[in-house]
Amino acid sequence: MISHTNKSRALLVGAPAILAAGFMAVAMIAPQPRTARASQLEEVAGSAAHTEANGTWRIKATDALIVGGYGDNFAYDGMNVRAVEGHAEMTVVAGEGKAKLEIEIKTNEDSGPIQFSSDEAWSGKIRIVQMIDTSEMDMARIAEHIELHGDTGNEAPVMPKIFSYFATWGPSQIWVNGEEVIPMIGSHTMFSERARNAQGAVVDGSGKTYSPMAQEKSGFADPSETEFHFVAHTTQPDGNNFPPHTAWIHLNFAKVEVKELPDGAQVPYEQQ
Repeated sequence: MISHTNKSRALLVGAPAILAAGFMAVAMIAPQPRTARASQLEEVAGSAAHTEANGTWRIKATDALIVGGYGDNFAYDGMNVRAVEGHAEMTVVAGEGKAKLEIEIKTNEDSGPIQFSSDEAWSGKIRIVQMIDTSEMDMARIAEHIELHGDTGNEAPVMPKIFSYFATWGPSQIWVNGEEVIPMIGSHTMFSERARNAQGAVVDGSGKTYSPMAQEKSGFADPSETEFHFVAHTTQPDGNNFPPHTAWIHLNFAKVEVKELPDGAQVPYEQQ
């Protein structure tokens, strides 16, 4: 089933100004280079649209999870993280500034719907496509081998400090049961070290649950394991939602198969 209002759809239809604002909200600060902990790193220029790399990333991610929903879209304690059928497949050629993501998931009775906004919930088969070509999209970006979130200064601290093998920012389309419900929305992906444990929680070694308000924003990720993240959201404000926008979708994939990687890249990376 699809439950939505014309008002919520109107906020998401692909006006360039709205899309650009969406990228600015998700990717607030240009990435800076990672300086340590990995043996093979590509330099990420602070204002570059993409890094220059020799090769292609190609992954397939499974063990899909819906993370939270309207009210709390990050569910750090894992209490509203639900398993669903589905997978994500992504190809990234950073040297050409191109990437393509396809996600297919199916909600079930145990998972319940994706609560996209206060008045829009999605049940059934959900398909998401993110297409990026940085030569044609001023606000789209690709980065490799980069630390994001936490106290890095790259992105908001909605997640702890986390190393990403690659990350993308660009437009996505969303279909529910074959009907296009979101023609265009700003979205963000990360193929990263693992931040969520087997219970779906984000905790440090002592079992302390992550909080964006806490002083310590490191030590929550496991560099020996990987996961894949997808988020998309509107930019209209809503103080009853976290983060405070009218609509969010947050998916996590706990198992990632690397089918192809650039020359010199390592998964997992070697710590220094």
